[in-house]
Amino acid sequence: MQSSTTFKLAGIILLAVIFSSAGFAGEACILPDNGSGTATLPPLGCEYSTPNEPFMIINGLPGGTTIEMYGVLNNFVCCDGPSSCSLCSLSLSAGECETAGGTLSGDGHCFAATLDLDVVGTGDLYGFNRHLAVSVFGEMHTAPRNAGQAVQTFANRIYRLSGILYGDPDFCAFQIRGGSSFGYGTENNGVTTLTELPSGDFAVDSFFDITYQIEFEGCPGSVLADMNGITTETTRMVTGFAECKPTTDGNSCETVACLGTSEECQPKCMEFDLDTEDVTVVECECREPNSYHVESPVAGPSKFCYIPDNGSGTATLPPIGCEYNTPNEPFMIIDGLPGGTTIEMDGTLKDFVCCDGPTGCSSCSLSLSAGQCETSGGTLGGDGDCFASTLELNITGTGDLAGFDRHLAVPVFGEMHTAPRNPGDAVQTFANRIYTLSGELFGDPDFCTFRIRGGSSFGYGSENDGETILTKLASGDFAVDSFFDITYQIEFEGCPGSVLEDMNGITTETTLMVTGGPMPYCAGDCPAGMVCNEVMTANCADGSIDVCCEMKVPNADLNRDGNIDFRDLAIFAAQWLTPGP
Repeated sequence: MQSSTTFKLAGIILLAVIFSSAGFAGEACILPDNGSGTATLPPLGCEYSTPNEPFMIINGLPGGTTIEMYGVLNNFVCCDGPSSCSLCSLSLSAGECETAGGTLSGDGHCFAATLDLDVVGTGDLYGFNRHLAVSVFGEMHTAPRNAGQAVQTFANRIYRLSGILYGDPDFCAFQIRGGSSFGYGTENNGVTTLTELPSGDFAVDSFFDITYQIEFEGCPGSVLADMNGITTETTRMVTGFAECKPTTDGNSCETVACLGTSEECQPKCMEFDLDTEDVTVVECECREPNSYHVESPVAGPSKFCYIPDNGSGTATLPPIGCEYNTPNEPFMIIDGLPGGTTIEMDGTLKDFVCCDGPTGCSSCSLSLSAGQCETSGGTLGGDGDCFASTLELNITGTGDLAGFDRHLAVPVFGEMHTAPRNPGDAVQTFANRIYTLSGELFGDPDFCTFRIRGGSSFGYGSENDGETILTKLASGDFAVDSFFDITYQIEFEGCPGSVLEDMNGITTETTLMVTGGPMPYCAGDCPAGMVCNEVMTANCADGSIDVCCEMKVPNADLNRDGNIDFRDLAIFAAQWLTPGP
């Protein structure tokens, strides 16, 4: 008799197979052209598998116990006439698999096949592992397609799938049936895509959802003795989908069909080389078009930001010697101008200087010593930073002010608040907020008045926050990647004799300011019920940084790191290999 440790180890190996294969599709499915510019279905020689949800037995088992069966539908054989295809609703000749008809107004397909099931028990049936091979009959209906086209995409539906297992030592009764002909899942559909290859063959990417019913009864002397029941559930079976992975040059993701018909293969992780500034896609995932994903850096000259360790395992802010700029949205003047006219101002916040005591930092809400930029306090429970700096604005007029181009250098005072961080960590990520930013321009020939102020201290954008990431480099310095949203107000009045004469107004808008070079970043919407995080990992061996945009179900993993991975399997192993029954 096998020990419980043997069963537990087998369970761990099975879990490892399940988790390691979850991100990969099955084998490619290639079919020949049938002579009419398309391929005949079902795909002979291919397999449909259940990559996400197994077939299940739930009812008729003790509470908290299930039987999970990862399935492979394979060994398709065309019906060879009425004697072996009596269940088919279509009229097929011997050896024929496909004919016009069916519920989707295209074709119908009848076949014999084998449903291989890898069986795993849970709960009271923990350690119950079997392989079953169930002979089944199937009928699939497909919608019309455009034969002759290089890519043919059409709906499909499982109309019938049924089979019975005989002579099994554990299952004295095992019957499966599913599909709309039995009244199960009449709404269940799938999609098949045929893509013509240079060889003239077709690559098949296909899936179908099937609502099925499994009726079982355990045999005397088996662990299933006295158990019986009927379970109705739904699963998805898939064949031929290519792996969603980076292209060989690392510039993007492969263009593949995803299991969700509206999903796209998108970058999930990018590697950024601090030395060369190269960005490489290192992981891809099928996600909805506008959902959370990693984006390449904004085009433009890099503005790397490196600052020294301040002796406490972190870096002092603001980042002296660095610049924040507006890569996406400029500062704007809109109100007080003719209709359809704006003044757009690409901004750079630079030349940070620490406050030199009360005389030079009278606007600061914090108590700072001479030459000090940072101290504990602020609205985020971490530190506060006060500084003088210059806001340089490259001005472009539009509409009636087309051709108006200027450069302004506005002296400003700023105060930023940051959340707590963990000094000593190789990567320190924490929230930041602009509490105050204010400045005024004097003696300009076009702007007799130009005042800018923003931040939560003025009541503008109290919800606006940002984030700073400090990454320890081999040199001991920190690479700074930081951004903040700022809601600002600009008040202006044009000077006599200027193109702005008789114009004045107050504009309130929001922009994003960024420092740190062309670092990849996360963008898009986080789906309902998911938790989304930007995860940065420093690769000490080569000095690169991985930026990953993670989408996870809350509390789905054992080690609470937001990822279900082999570390979780190690925890499973530690639990399952503990001596016990």
